[in-house]
Amino acid sequence: MEDKIKEKDFAIRNLDSVESCNAYNEHSTINPWISIIDFSKSTPKCREWMRLGFYCIMLKDIHCGDLKYGISQYDYDAGTLLFFAPNQIYKVDKVGSLSVPQGLCLVFDEELIRGTSLQKQIHRYSFFSYEHNEALHVDEEERNNVMEIIAKINREISPELDALSKKLIVTNIELLLDYCSRYYQRQFTSRQPLHQLISDKFADLVREFIITSKSDDYGLPTINYFANKLHISTNYLGDVIKKETQQTPIEIMHQIMINQAKELLHDFEKNISEISHQLGFTYASHFTRFFKNKMGLTPIEYRRNLNR
Repeated sequence: MEDKIKEKDFAIRNLDSVESCNAYNEHSTINPWISIIDFSKSTPKCREWMRLGFYCIMLKDIHCGDLKYGISQYDYDAGTLLFFAPNQIYKVDKVGSLSVPQGLCLVFDEELIRGTSLQKQIHRYSFFSYEHNEALHVDEEERNNVMEIIAKINREISPELDALSKKLIVTNIELLLDYCSRYYQRQFTSRQPLHQLISDKFADLVREFIITSKSDDYGLPTINYFANKLHISTNYLGDVIKKETQQTPIEIMHQIMINQAKELLHDFEKNISEISHQLGFTYASHFTRFFKNKMGLTPIEYRRNLNR
């Protein structure tokens, strides 16, 4: 089914199956669960948002258009990998006579990996939830490795997958994703100054949020709030912070909250309820539980120790 629906201010075409994706790209369907599409054999399409109902790994070869991911634009260069999970949306805007990425696209249905170790582990490949400006750029050697793995997968695709063919396909998809994880680690390292800036800016935003009592309007701060402020995805922020600090964003945020809580507890004119509200907790009991979990004693016990 490839019906168009209206969402907000733009129409979205649903490509809810591997077969519908093949039909849209003028590619024959060998197996309904998996396909490898050569975009150079597709007729250029213009200005359509699409929601995918399957996993998609797109390897783009040459500059041929501007890909929009989510609602943002990504002007890409050669050697780029993009990852889409089911229910994500993207758009390609026409540039000249071309408006589709020139390269290959591996698409596979969730049914292909159901009951496999990959189904249980695919959530750990956080780059499926990265934003447009967080794509993976590969060098020639890396690109060739990706192409070799895709070729191995392609050789196993048949109308009826036997147990061994399915295992080999899924194993190679997992191998491809593991290599992409490695390449992202390389990209994180090569962009270390930028990522250090992101880590520092994140910590500054958390301190500003807590110290200026923005919780009065927003409640407890969330990682998604700060990711939006930094114009990056939540998963990308988490991966950058982990790479730079060996801590999660939640751990950093909680440490800053605890430091501010201790500062406020030194002000004996404020009671525990006022302090908990200032930090964004709806109930003082929630603040007390949070503080004791981090410090090993309650806010009242901490305050008593200040007088000793």
